[in-house]
Amino acid sequence: MDKATKNAYWQLHIAVLIFGFTAILGKLISSDHFTLVWHRMWLAALCFFLIPNFYKLLKVISFKNFLMLIGIGCLVAIHWLTFYGSIKIGKSASLTLGCFGLTSCFTSILEPLIFKKKFNTIEILLGLLALVGITIIAYYSPSESKEGGNFSLAIIVGVFSTFVAALFSTINSGLANKIDTKVISFSELLGGFLFLNVILLFAPLYSQYQTVLPLHSFQVLPITNHPSFINSPYADFIWIAILAIVCTNIAFVMNLNAMKKVSAFTANLAINLEPIYGIILAAIILKEHEMLNIQFYIGTSIILSSVILHAIIKNYGKQHQ
Repeated sequence: MDKATKNAYWQLHIAVLIFGFTAILGKLISSDHFTLVWHRMWLAALCFFLIPNFYKLLKVISFKNFLMLIGIGCLVAIHWLTFYGSIKIGKSASLTLGCFGLTSCFTSILEPLIFKKKFNTIEILLGLLALVGITIIAYYSPSESKEGGNFSLAIIVGVFSTFVAALFSTINSGLANKIDTKVISFSELLGGFLFLNVILLFAPLYSQYQTVLPLHSFQVLPITNHPSFINSPYADFIWIAILAIVCTNIAFVMNLNAMKKVSAFTANLAINLEPIYGIILAAIILKEHEMLNIQFYIGTSIILSSVILHAIIKNYGKQHQ
């Protein structure tokens, strides 16, 4: 293995580790999840203009494709809102990451429907295996965490978030070879940010959904009431900046650079390891292993086993076509 390929492997796994860290930041940030996502989207979108020649790439895209990406950005915003909402509701990053392992399950159903392909029996069976895992987690989880989080609602919101993630990822996979990936990401971030501002305009309509959509506590300038790790009322500014710049822009560029050198199988397998990295980080940093039962880890292991098996089988099929 040459030096460039080794560097690509390192960049890929560091990027995936950073992606896994986003869930940890979701719990460390004391602001509500609407405030968190609102700030992440505008800041990450703005940072794309620091990439050399990005504006030239943006000018090439047609207005029709730009509007389409703006629309997909609404799905990205919904995914992030429900992803971080699940973390806030359950007060557990690990629980939400366990749900996130269902991405391959939903993708195996959505891909044939969207691209009019035949359903793959093995993928469907692996999806059912992942559903067994989430069922074990849901059935044996307590109704409330030690920190007062609502586990049942967190699982429902987390599974919905995973479905939305699978939906926009599947749509994006059909666009990646037609439009520059940086342009896709920027346009979707912009679309998501505009979508969140439309929601803010009609805030009174959502008053009965404050648990999932906490518009009443939205902060243009987020102040931390109970800071942890960073003892400052401005801790959330720092965490959100790390989330937007490091976990979105820098991780994106590293992941993109790595994919130029590694195989699609290696890239997909590494990305599918994101929940594992995230759960390990949650145990180390947040001590969440102390509040989760053995059934959670059994269910999560089943889900992640289905994900890894899916990647291996898919790669084997491509090699023998």
